[in-house]
Amino acid sequence: MTDLLPTWIQNLSPIEQRLLVALLALTAILTLLYLFREPLRYRRETHRMTRVVRQMGARFRRNIVLPDGMGGDVRIDFLVLATDALLVIGVKRFDGMIFGSAQTDEWTQTVNSRSYKFPNPDTYLAQQVIAVRAVAPKAQVRGLHLFTDTAEFPWDKPANVLLLKDLYGSRNRRPSLKDIPADLRSAWTQLRQHRRR
Repeated sequence: MTDLLPTWIQNLSPIEQRLLVALLALTAILTLLYLFREPLRYRRETHRMTRVVRQMGARFRRNIVLPDGMGGDVRIDFLVLATDALLVIGVKRFDGMIFGSAQTDEWTQTVNSRSYKFPNPDTYLAQQVIAVRAVAPKAQVRGLHLFTDTAEFPWDKPANVLLLKDLYGSRNRRPSLKDIPADLRSAWTQLRQHRRR
């Protein structure tokens, strides 16, 4: 096996050879971490979001698909059974500064001095809320946007926007099912049954 190694490696002492192998292994690990940094960041953010959302209610569901009433579907990132309402939470993965309000048709994202416009997310959130109300018409339903750690609102943050960094680490007690009013528990059951069809 040593015949396959270059002469300069064969001339190294055993300690130097071990150090070279360790250095090559470390380089390979660092290269893999660099190459997979975005998927690792995405996974870490998803884990943090799930932990935060879990604390917001007695029950929660991820990736719910409901009919939109027009022959299509709406996808809901998180649906939470909270003490005062069913919470429809849409995840927004944006970096940089975000500028927008309920009254504007487009919001703006600024990253590294470049601006990008995107449609007001309240429009889709309203469709999601309507889809939930169609299944559970008697329930109180609220829609919220959950932005990741890398987003910031330098001006006024809309009332229906939550920032992960503001929520993470809060020590609010997670409500139990007995803290939830009967009408909301009934609506939750309707949504779970409807989802199975």
